[in-house]
Amino acid sequence: MNFDEVISARRSVRKYLETDVDDSLIYDIINSGILAPSAHNRQPWKIKILKRTDKDYIASLLLKKAALDNSIVSTANVIKEAPILIVIFYDDSGNSRDNDMLSLGAFIQNMHLKATSLGLGSLWIANTNYIKKEISEFLKIDLECISCLCVGYSDQVIKPRPRKKLEEIVVS
Repeated sequence: MNFDEVISARRSVRKYLETDVDDSLIYDIINSGILAPSAHNRQPWKIKILKRTDKDYIASLLLKKAALDNSIVSTANVIKEAPILIVIFYDDSGNSRDNDMLSLGAFIQNMHLKATSLGLGSLWIANTNYIKKEISEFLKIDLECISCLCVGYSDQVIKPRPRKKLEEIVVS
């Protein structure tokens, strides 16, 4: 796939095959994240790769917050179904949080796109923000959990979602 095809093919995958993902593919995905631009080259990211019971425990923590948001149950089920959960942490050293959040977004987007280029599906998860303290405590990591990325082989065909036209977003 060329770059434009990867961008066009990227989808938020919520159903996964039970097929394991080779560790070398996960490392390729993470290495693509590392290449993302970051403000002042700070690279404010750390990650933890979770499989099986650890990943499922994160889903169970999320289910305890189901009353907060209707989408939480669906998100927890996706986490259980996906073979890999990449947990993304903010490695804060007192710089500009706004700049670092933009950098983390680029890091995650690079991984999302690399997964697509490798024939894998992925889902960028925000609902884990409801349990970010619990995730850090469970994993015994003294960093703020920012987001997660599910990765696996897609078990669904997803049509493109509507996008705004160029004329709708360019401010004159």
